[in-house]
Amino acid sequence: MEKDRSELLRDLGYSDKAIRFIAEDRNFGRLPVFAVRASHQGQCGDMLRIYLDVENGVIREASFEHVGCTGLQASAAGLTTMVRGMTLEEAERLDVPDIVVFLGKIPDAKLDCAQLARDTLRKAVRELRSGAASGDRGPEGNAR
Repeated sequence: MEKDRSELLRDLGYSDKAIRFIAEDRNFGRLPVFAVRASHQGQCGDMLRIYLDVENGVIREASFEHVGCTGLQASAAGLTTMVRGMTLEEAERLDVPDIVVFLGKIPDAKLDCAQLARDTLRKAVRELRSGAASGDRGPEGNAR
């Protein structure tokens, strides 16, 4: 990432960790194999889609796609990093402060982005539990 952009993000209140996640496009993109894909739109109009690969109730992989600001990108990248290795129950208990602490810091004006990430994750877990999950088959044709 350009040094000037990093400095601007730091001046806005993003931690170095959040800036690194943004620069790396951490966890961005569709998983080739997933158990659930859930989308949710925030009140600001931003949209987040989360993909989870789950086996035996444990999240193996997580990724996201988004249309929105860097606050949403940082929050989704942090959340999808955090949930790997968690049970669905553990992931469902995550809340906005957990995401912010994990990232180090995001601007107060972007806390709604962390809320959108949390809400989308909870929607994905609900869909898995209800059997309404929209999973996809992998390259070998195996559904997880």
